Amino acid sequence: MASTLRLPAGTSARVVPSGSFVQCRAFSETSQQWRGRQMNFRPPSQVQPSFKTRTQGMRLADLPNDIGVLPGTFVRPLWRDMPSIFTAPRDRWHMEYTWVKSWLSNFASVLQYCKRENSLPLLLSKRRHFAAKLQEDMYKAFAQGNIAEIRQICCDGLVKQLSKGIERRPKNEKLTWKLVKYLRKPSTHFTGLRVVSDRASSIPDLPKSGIRQIVVRITSRQATTTSQIQNPSGKEPTEATTASTKEQDCVEHIVIQHLRWNDQDKGWRVWGYVNPTSLHEAYNNPNFAPGLSALERMQMIQDSMGKK
Repeated sequence: MASTLRLPAGTSARVVPSGSFVQCRAFSETSQQWRGRQMNFRPPSQVQPSFKTRTQGMRLADLPNDIGVLPGTFVRPLWRDMPSIFTAPRDRWHMEYTWVKSWLSNFASVLQYCKRENSLPLLLSKRRHFAAKLQEDMYKAFAQGNIAEIRQICCDGLVKQLSKGIERRPKNEKLTWKLVKYLRKPSTHFTGLRVVSDRASSIPDLPKSGIRQIVVRITSRQATTTSQIQNPSGKEPTEATTASTKEQDCVEHIVIQHLRWNDQDKGWRVWGYVNPTSLHEAYNNPNFAPGLSALERMQMIQDSMGKK
């Protein structure tokens, strides 16, 4: 019987015959908990201590690495999911205009963070490769049940989600994951990997500290195999049966981030997955409001980080 990777609770993944193409929702993308953390504009109920106060005296290894997705991150939907040019031209124009504004603002934030506030490389040609390598390592570690390696690859929130999925996995089940190939679709400029958002911001009150987050759309064909093992003699386990390999085509929007604390790098990690920005968000998200300059948008990001 064919099967796929056993994902944590509250997630979904659709298995389809090879050759078809679906939106593959990876890990915690569809859970209420993660959707609630993606955009949080609700002000705190009371005065919160600053990052500097909360992290003073902490070691680099103990500092938090999961502070959520930067507010106002615009993830351009697939062409088929955009409003129609013919039936909803005003909505389509709003989405396109918001995307262009976001792209310009994002590029300005990366330049300011990397070149004016720090001396960091832009890494524009390496961003897609970072995401591809991290995703592949993460999926393989999850299939193998290697929690220690997952902690080196993922942010704390995602580590907890994946660890729960591994713990719930039957002891006699062995999974393997394989990247069959990248699908060269127009949505990824025929490469299989496309950067759809790249943003950066310094952390208020902490010199030489900041975050850079990149959202990469990945279109790929993935394969999983499930093996059932048994140990009737109490010695080394022997493989009893092997399920047939199942392939599926996926569209995923992975978020990777790079954190710096007091001029010390925590390296690139996987934060998780996000959904493309909806038309409702484009109209109602205050970070996408018309009339805001690039500097004002960057200031909104820094203000929100100071409250986290």
